Amino acid sequence: MSDSETCTLEVKGLLQLLKAFKERPPVARVGILGTTSRKSDKGQSPTNAEIGAIYEFNDGSHPGGSFLRVPISDNLQKSMEEADALSEDSIKEVIRQGSTLPWLRKVAGLAEGIVIGAFASGGYGKWRPSNMAHKKVQQTLVETRQLSSSITSEVKAS
Repeated sequence: MSDSETCTLEVKGLLQLLKAFKERPPVARVGILGTTSRKSDKGQSPTNAEIGAIYEFNDGSHPGGSFLRVPISDNLQKSMEEADALSEDSIKEVIRQGSTLPWLRKVAGLAEGIVIGAFASGGYGKWRPSNMAHKKVQQTLVETRQLSSSITSEVKAS
């Protein structure tokens, strides 16, 4: 190529990718985020957040186990692959939009679904069973369904 010839390079995709990664990364939260009060026939009762903390950071004295960290860390990668969240098309969409926010909303929704699935499956088979003789609902951590119903997710731009 001579000095008088011009070469044009299309860099729109690269610029969009740089824009997406220059933004302050959004933050996703999954768990007991909103109103955490519980209905109880016995007057004052612990909040869903307090009960959730007891089970999430269990010392082994309670049945069940981590309903957030362990199920998400064990299952998020597979869930993202199954939902095509790691596909080339998903990456192209992040580039096209110039933002990771919509993609992270999808990931947070998948993580929320994993947590709900943990309640339905006894922690994907990892939770120590409750004493079922004293339970109306024959599943660990789902006697009133108030804890599992309090699980939600949110994504906020930083």
